[in-house]
Amino acid sequence: MKISSLILAAVALLLTSCLEIKSTITVNKNGTAIIEENIVLGAQLASMVEGEQGGQFRSLVMTEEKAAARAKKLGEGVTVKSREEMKTADGKSGVKVVFAVADLTKLKYVPFEPEQENPTEPMTFALNGASLTITNPEVDKKRGGGRAAVPKPQMTPEKLAMMKGQLGMMKPILAGLHMVVEIKGAEGITSSDAAYLSDGTISFMDMDLDKLMEKSDNFASFAEATNNGISIADAAVQFSKVEGLKFEGKKVVTAELK
Repeated sequence: MKISSLILAAVALLLTSCLEIKSTITVNKNGTAIIEENIVLGAQLASMVEGEQGGQFRSLVMTEEKAAARAKKLGEGVTVKSREEMKTADGKSGVKVVFAVADLTKLKYVPFEPEQENPTEPMTFALNGASLTITNPEVDKKRGGGRAAVPKPQMTPEKLAMMKGQLGMMKPILAGLHMVVEIKGAEGITSSDAAYLSDGTISFMDMDLDKLMEKSDNFASFAEATNNGISIADAAVQFSKVEGLKFEGKKVVTAELK
């Protein structure tokens, strides 16, 4: 799970349209689970995905064939339960895919994202009675999965000041960009050492660019961090009090299912 790949891709494509991605894993006490993945594209982005410019994002929109292939990658016993295309009156469109997990301990989960040269290590799960353990090996790795990354120019104070000044122009470009990865218990979660637990749901990642861009200093700091490379663990600390950003910084999270 790379915290910057989709944001940088969106900026590069200059998309004046929204992109909403939500991934929810619901765990049952019997060791099974349901994964629901939703992606909603704004009208302009949906049009671009169908054209030549949408290659980076086209892999996110799962056809029936892609959904079946993804189920196999997720682990033994994972099957496609349903796939539903969605359209709204304001021109948005998307796909909701639901996967059934027969054995949670065999699940190797990578939240959906554009295809990358360096694969992301999957999240894994263990269940002992009502005690759930979630391991995310990517937490302490900087963008690039711990491998040597191509050097990027550092953000200078002048560049940061320019970015703040251009925030008004960038707001419509990144408006509606929202990505969520969450885990919940089918009957709820009574307790957890996760940083963000609310209404029986653990938030592993929640990036809401509309909220983030309300304060130019916060947006500039996040842009600088993603430009230079930052791990999820470091981002969890650095942006713990920033509205619009939630990152789970622990490599191992435990929870008690209700």
